[in-house]
Amino acid sequence: MALSSRLMLPLAAMANLAQSAHVHFDLELTWGLGAPNGQERDMVFINGQFPGPPLIVDEGDDVTVKVKNNLPFNTTVHFHGIEQKNTAWADGVPGLTQWAIKPEESFTYQWHANNIYGTYWYHSHDMATLQDGLYGAVRVRPSPEREDPFSMITTDENELRAIKQAEHDAELIVVSDWSRYTSVDYMDALKQTGYDIFCMDSVLIQGKGAVYCPPQSELISLMPESVQNVLQANVTDKGCLPFVTGTQGLWEHHPEKLPAYLNDGCIPSNGYKAVIEVDPAHGWASLNFIGAASEKALVVSVDEHPMWIYEVDGRYIEPQYVDTFEFYNGERYSALIKLDKEPANYNITITDTGGNQIIAGYATLQYAGGENSTRPSVPYLNYGGQPTSPDVTALNVTNLPPFPAILPAPQADDFHILNLSRINSSWEWSLGGTTFLPADLDSMEPVLFNKESPGLDNALKITTRNNTWVDIVYQLRLGDPSVTPVQPPHPIHKHSNKMFVMGAGQGTFNWSSIEQGIVESPQDFFEKPVYRDTVVTSPRGESWLAIRYFVQNPGPFLLHCHMETHLMSGMGLVLLDGYDVWDDIKNDSWLDPC
Repeated sequence: MALSSRLMLPLAAMANLAQSAHVHFDLELTWGLGAPNGQERDMVFINGQFPGPPLIVDEGDDVTVKVKNNLPFNTTVHFHGIEQKNTAWADGVPGLTQWAIKPEESFTYQWHANNIYGTYWYHSHDMATLQDGLYGAVRVRPSPEREDPFSMITTDENELRAIKQAEHDAELIVVSDWSRYTSVDYMDALKQTGYDIFCMDSVLIQGKGAVYCPPQSELISLMPESVQNVLQANVTDKGCLPFVTGTQGLWEHHPEKLPAYLNDGCIPSNGYKAVIEVDPAHGWASLNFIGAASEKALVVSVDEHPMWIYEVDGRYIEPQYVDTFEFYNGERYSALIKLDKEPANYNITITDTGGNQIIAGYATLQYAGGENSTRPSVPYLNYGGQPTSPDVTALNVTNLPPFPAILPAPQADDFHILNLSRINSSWEWSLGGTTFLPADLDSMEPVLFNKESPGLDNALKITTRNNTWVDIVYQLRLGDPSVTPVQPPHPIHKHSNKMFVMGAGQGTFNWSSIEQGIVESPQDFFEKPVYRDTVVTSPRGESWLAIRYFVQNPGPFLLHCHMETHLMSGMGLVLLDGYDVWDDIKNDSWLDPC
């Protein structure tokens, strides 16, 4: 477990933060052999475990995390979704907010859980080592005074008490994907073959899983019709899409350099299966899912248990009653389930969406008293991620009204369009269509300490003014079929504060501003904008997605695709937020003197 301690604040400070404390964690990173899915490889352990220990704090706490790097390479730790208000130096991005932590060195992060609550996670942000296992859960338990949306689920006082207790005792469920190849070898395969590779061996739940190898005929039968129509080819025996000529552009490719067993050659293995124990006497349970996948877009369900989704990306929403939800890299969804079924074992079923691979992972929701039950649970999803009946209800991710209601300013001060596309090769991606985010950020002098850092010279960047509203439109253009004939969904994560999703549509964004678009095509914009730190672009051809955010935390922050291979290939940019006031706050206490 994480080494932690809690020291209460002086009495004078407690007048404002009655529940606040100084909370300290020690995380020691090591490199060794492990077999999360039954197949051994080198990987990262945190305090000797995988995933890393959960960091659980209360709203209002001051948090210190000391990271000791005993890995054979540089690293950093990013606290995904934590705003880092006035602590930009603790955002964990090398070359922007800190120097990388070298082997045998330590770094201490400090941040405040003031006015934030919900489910987050921590992970590496140097190279693609998230893919090697450097991640774990973060939970900020809301203060008793925080308004919650649970009366929209029930008005029964006993039920409400049970729900509040379930929220406090939430099960933090880390969901990831896993390959037999280390991140270095995986990225090298992209560079050697020229392909944008996305095939994995397992879906892990709580760091546990297996390699399933269903008959290839079964995998082919589970292919979505839309994928079959585009490919006109069948998936491999690992359920992965084949590299069909033209689907990744007409650049040079070297299929003969594809490593063995990466895209085909399935070898089954039995790892452990995670067990989530629940007690029906408690009435309700909260399952807080954390999307730590490096490549996979997933679908989540709990057999025979409908879910009330009540928190998304660390903020309450008006609860939504569903059976399944899609789950992309970096996202977090908190789900309440009622424990009113027969005491038994029920599968937590998590599958790929079927967009680029037919693959699934399973955990067990185990009722107290039902440990020995052999009754099979009834799934909402099959192995290919498709609903098992027409009555299965999926979450509508465009309808997640924040609770309490929160709206952006009616107009913005700045407007930017980013053209998302491949450039130079099938595996290299850009958020702007012309410029990469450098992959070797750890070699840069941190921009936070030198706003003229030469490492930024060739990086894609946007400069903003403090206390202004900024609009960004992500435009996916298919254009020349030799370059980008199709695009996958891109989960775009914004560091520091969240963003409002203003609207989305197919085709080209043809307006000079979001305000003009709302007037001329109101059906493409949301009456209640979604409030997220991670948003997902559409995979359905040429399309756009519009966001708006408020600049209130000066510093250099990333905006990037959270697919590890896409980020490593350049799909990110630097937001130089509040650049106009950097000189005024340069020597303030938020700037770590080290």
